[in-house]
Amino acid sequence: MKNIEKMSDKELIDSLRQENKSGECLEELVSRHSGIYMTMVHNYTQENAPPPLNYKSDLICDKNYYIYQAALKYDDSKNTKFSTYLGNETRWMCLNLYNKNKSHCHREIELDKPEIREIPEQSDDNEKSISKDFLDKVLSIAGRDSDSRISKIFKMRYIDPQTNKVTPWKTIGDSLNLSIQGCINIHNKAISKIKKELNKDI
Repeated sequence: MKNIEKMSDKELIDSLRQENKSGECLEELVSRHSGIYMTMVHNYTQENAPPPLNYKSDLICDKNYYIYQAALKYDDSKNTKFSTYLGNETRWMCLNLYNKNKSHCHREIELDKPEIREIPEQSDDNEKSISKDFLDKVLSIAGRDSDSRISKIFKMRYIDPQTNKVTPWKTIGDSLNLSIQGCINIHNKAISKIKKELNKDI
């Protein structure tokens, strides 16, 4: 493999997808493109915003994660530079978060991707209990895995009784003595197992 610093963005992203030195490739992408990410976050989020619009610090803490997600979705065949694509993705993410959080929301795991899907608060108590039951079931499946880190990561990521917000990957990594990339990899591999378990009950 080429020296990481001499690789193009496309080469770094290809290696990242194949998990070849993925940690080093992500670090290099973050080093190159943190500037555009942070510019978009600062331009499209509010300072000292009241809940639930006070997510700016979370976006900053999870910078590596969002750059990683953008790299996985990047399509170089569209002749757009990765920096341009990342800037657009970050801007739209900030705008979408603002629109979703303007009305009070609660969350449920969307198992097709390792993210939280915000859903509008329901007036029907039945709808709220379904969401909670679903989350409880997911956490139960995660807890049965032989890798105890999975349960810890899911509980920390999706259950924060103090803020009712998604816990940043950096916070989880620091708590478990893992890198952000390591936490994301463990989380993503567990998602497919959980989906299979849930599909058995359908």
